[in-house]
Amino acid sequence: MHKLIVTFLLSFNFLTAQNIQSIFLDSSNKIPLLTFDKPADIQELLNQEVVKGQIFNFGKFVLCDISSSENGLWTEVDGGKVWTLAIEAKNAKGISLYYDDFWIPSSGELYIYNPMQTQKIGPFTSKHNHNSGLFATEVIHGEILVLEYFQPEYENNDLKLSINRFAYAYRDISGGQLNGYNSSDECQVNANCSEGNAWENQKMSTCRIQIGSGWNVGLCSGALINNTLNNCTPYVISADHCFSGGDISVNGLNQSIFYFNYRSVACNNSVPINTYSVTGCTKKANSGGEGNVGDPDFFLVELNSYPDFNPFFSGWNRSNIPATSGVSIHHPSGDIMKISTYTNTLSSASGLGFGNDNTTHWRVFWSETPNGHGVTEGGSSGSPIFNQNGLLTGVLTGGSSFCTATNQSDIYGKIWHAWDQVGNSNNQQLKPWLDPANTNAVTLNGIYCNQSATVTAAFTSSETNVCLNSYVTFSSISSGEVTDYSWEFPGGTPSFATGLGPHNITYNSPGIYDVTLSVTGTDNSDQYTINDHIKVAANLVELDFLPDCYGQETSWELQNANGQVVYSVANGYYPGGNTAQDMEPNPESIIENWCLMDGCYKFVVEDEYGDGLYGSQHTCEFDGDFTIYDNDDNVLVELNEPNSDFGDDISLNFCIESGLSTSNHSINTTQFDLFPNPTYAAFVLESKINGQIKIYNTIWQVVHSSVKNDFKHSIDIQDLDNGIYLIEFNNSIKKLIKK
Repeated sequence: MHKLIVTFLLSFNFLTAQNIQSIFLDSSNKIPLLTFDKPADIQELLNQEVVKGQIFNFGKFVLCDISSSENGLWTEVDGGKVWTLAIEAKNAKGISLYYDDFWIPSSGELYIYNPMQTQKIGPFTSKHNHNSGLFATEVIHGEILVLEYFQPEYENNDLKLSINRFAYAYRDISGGQLNGYNSSDECQVNANCSEGNAWENQKMSTCRIQIGSGWNVGLCSGALINNTLNNCTPYVISADHCFSGGDISVNGLNQSIFYFNYRSVACNNSVPINTYSVTGCTKKANSGGEGNVGDPDFFLVELNSYPDFNPFFSGWNRSNIPATSGVSIHHPSGDIMKISTYTNTLSSASGLGFGNDNTTHWRVFWSETPNGHGVTEGGSSGSPIFNQNGLLTGVLTGGSSFCTATNQSDIYGKIWHAWDQVGNSNNQQLKPWLDPANTNAVTLNGIYCNQSATVTAAFTSSETNVCLNSYVTFSSISSGEVTDYSWEFPGGTPSFATGLGPHNITYNSPGIYDVTLSVTGTDNSDQYTINDHIKVAANLVELDFLPDCYGQETSWELQNANGQVVYSVANGYYPGGNTAQDMEPNPESIIENWCLMDGCYKFVVEDEYGDGLYGSQHTCEFDGDFTIYDNDDNVLVELNEPNSDFGDDISLNFCIESGLSTSNHSINTTQFDLFPNPTYAAFVLESKINGQIKIYNTIWQVVHSSVKNDFKHSIDIQDLDNGIYLIEFNNSIKKLIKK
């Protein structure tokens, strides 16, 4: 007799309401689902080139007619009632709702989240009501979102929600990906790397702006800016071209969304720190020329409400004296906050197009820094550039710098020109708004408006994914007048610490660990915990990758079971151009070492030319190959030279657990038939071999167990959540594994 264990990969795609994790309801309650098809022109929109100097479009408006009175379901619960509704936009990367009527009673609470609540926003309360009745809520990533509203039994007024359109995100602006939310280019530097250590105030000022105009929804950057009254009027400065040269409607402004503090908690691309959003603004002044010659490309708005945290209002310098060094902080391609550094003196430049007016803009050339070579991209438009004293001197119009052209320059509209040289009206100048006290100040320092004794806990970490026996550096970025710091590092050595830091904590056991910082001030105390923040991996995995002679065409990424990118390299990483003249005639294997958590992974290799690693069909004498080994030198996946002609891309799967590895390329499982896969309700396993069956989720928890005694064995999986699962088949003698 042979012992046989076979592990299959399943995908359960439930869209039924009972599989949504509700906040106020138990699993027996159903949540109605409205489904919208993918717009017909999405591929055409994706094919459009992203151009710097223009807004970074990521979504398209889809018209709808959804209301709390006509759609959804009210359910009585203890202490009140709950209204729920799920919305699906097929194949969307995300959904952002736009309301033509938004009114929440004084004691009501509205939440919006994805089905598994890995992203949740709210509560939205009566303080979010605006006299226009208009509102918009930030992007929920994925193709399904859930609205859930709780109303206490003592509340006499009912919820009024009317959604007349939503933004269908066809580009992923979140990614949720572990090594960068993968929307910006790889040379970009996270704002919480060492390059940003001296710029914490400016990071607390910079924002990402979501703007809808016409049928398009796009992203730019901007910053809160101080005025000479130091009264914290929430002015945000950005680029005129982001707002269609001022042609954006009042409704469009009232539904613009400003995201603050959207940055990684660490230098690597880990989870964001708490992000805050404000919806709605009114225009105060703009230049009107969208950055063309003679136009400084500025747009100044006042937010409809004050940001719900303690932001920094950037100071400014309106002189025409060029800065000698500084940074720009921005959101390229809508990504988490990045920082680009310059160490050469700025020079004067003209705007976009042709002309000789060299007075409106600053020209900047970026410098390489320890963690990359920051540049700008679409989505960076409107971002602030700061001088050596931390003062804002301009906002980004565009330029020609890219990760593939780091020696090229960008141009920023001067505060000097925008101050009072565009026109004579208040709505054409910065001066009436930023110097309401008529001080004629040339410079103004920035301020925190809540710099009282009130303290707010926050911290950063150098890494979030580490190998066993490695250390992580933690630093406080708490605000307010902190008198005491108390740190908790479960799983770390030491497990407790006091003081500001930085603290180096070593992790000697594999696992996923929380981190907590508690701070105390004279008036209050605060605590900040990031659950599952540090992931310590014990599985050491090696990739041995041999490219063909045209290495720059090749890229790859390693994805976990949730589709998040854990490791990757981009085109251009491997040597060798794409012609016989610049190819690499003698490519060598390059070894990458990974630390992986227990779970399942997909290794995806792409070739830009479309001929895989099949170099020998051209003038190259080599075909590429690769192998992935576990810590015991077992082959997890491999591609041999005879199979190198895979075309545009190839995907190989494997699973790994401490002491156990599985692959879909290591064994023969023709004795088994599993169908249907993917499935919605049940699947059938056919085999002459009987034994124990277990189903695992991607973190190796057993979610089903049964015994197979017949040739055809059916398993009902309706109670399982959407996702990817593993089936283990064991007949007690021999072990084989297939994904």
